[in-house]
Amino acid sequence: MHLKQDEQHRNTINKAIISTLLCFILLTALYYMLLQHELAGDKERYGYIARNQAEHIITTIDCVMSRTNTLKTMVKENNGDTAWFDDVAEDIYVSVKEETGISLKNFALAPKGVVSEVYPLEGNEKLIGFDFLDTSREGNLEAKEAYENSKTILTNPFELVQGGIGMGGRAPVILHTEYSHSLWGLVTVTIDFENLMEVIGLNNLKGMGVDYSLSYIDHEGNEQFMYGASDLGNDAVKTQFNVRNLTWELAVKPSKGWISGGDVVLSMLIILIISSFVGVITYMMMRLQNINSLLLHISTTDALTGCNNRRAYEEKIKELSSKKIDDDFVYVSADLNGLKHINDTKGHVAGDEMICGATYCLKNGFGPYGSLYRTGGDEFAALISAKEEDLAGIVENLNSIVDSWRGCSVDKISVSIGYASHREFPDKTILELSKIADKKMYDVKQEYYKTHDRMR
Repeated sequence: MHLKQDEQHRNTINKAIISTLLCFILLTALYYMLLQHELAGDKERYGYIARNQAEHIITTIDCVMSRTNTLKTMVKENNGDTAWFDDVAEDIYVSVKEETGISLKNFALAPKGVVSEVYPLEGNEKLIGFDFLDTSREGNLEAKEAYENSKTILTNPFELVQGGIGMGGRAPVILHTEYSHSLWGLVTVTIDFENLMEVIGLNNLKGMGVDYSLSYIDHEGNEQFMYGASDLGNDAVKTQFNVRNLTWELAVKPSKGWISGGDVVLSMLIILIISSFVGVITYMMMRLQNINSLLLHISTTDALTGCNNRRAYEEKIKELSSKKIDDDFVYVSADLNGLKHINDTKGHVAGDEMICGATYCLKNGFGPYGSLYRTGGDEFAALISAKEEDLAGIVENLNSIVDSWRGCSVDKISVSIGYASHREFPDKTILELSKIADKKMYDVKQEYYKTHDRMR
């Protein structure tokens, strides 16, 4: 019994551990799914932030670049003459400031690609006489492309001759006459790149806890850093967009990372606590179940023999009485012969040995077919399922087991058997079958005592 209880206790501990592990795995998987769902939502929101900023950049630069059309129109209306420049330059400069908030680095007129007029002149003196068609100078490849292909070109940021970083819009001007048209030169608008970034408000993202990186894609398809953090890693949300003829990319991500390490540690700690609690509850419930099973076993088990007792017998009879009797059901009544004689002559220890011996024989004889119950001091009942034609062989096997049994205090035992099958008495109830089996058993017992009168 103690070994069985120790084994049950080990099984209970093992199952509690398994429950803890399963709960931990399940909750961790659910937490991971929740994190992934939350991460997908966060990345969608950051994608919206990036796209919104990209639209702002496009709109702002387009508004500034529209001034190239204004300059082109003025040159064409004056048939290439630039005397008007000083009169309208300030108005153009101020209008850009009012509409976009950007203070232009300059805008200029370059007949045949060489700058002749620039506004504001202060700080841009070095630009007078600058040849935009000289491809050895930084930023001029785009200017030459605009000139030769007669199309407006926007440059990526580059270092200006007058100092600082700027972006240039280069627009060719074609003069049309009644009989021909000719390429007059270029009009240019140069944006102060730092001022553009300030106006666009990318730095405000930092205050919102957002890291960002603005890059452009060069002709070879490589990403070239322009502004912000130089490397956000592969997990940043990126959006590519076209600014005129240029392809830019804006990458954003949370400054603290997508997933807070502290939150993960706290969540895993909570999951561990919950899993441990589940394991403890499982252990307590199984221990209670084992205790209840043990108490039930004790209450339905005969203390001396270890077989089912009278209470178990009555519960089983009640259960069987409430449903249809199986066709192969057999009620067996058994009684140990000569117990009183052994008790009187050899003592109760010998009598107990005799009872245990009878139990051993009856269990081995009827156990494979059903259950054995000790219903009284020397009285037993077996509720079995067996074919009618097999009953004689079962009883014969029992008698052989009884004949071969030997004890320490008692040489041999004798058991009287009587049985009643449902097939033989199909109209009888369980209780009626028990009475028939008892009657048969007592008849056998009477025959036994006729030849063993001294053992009554």
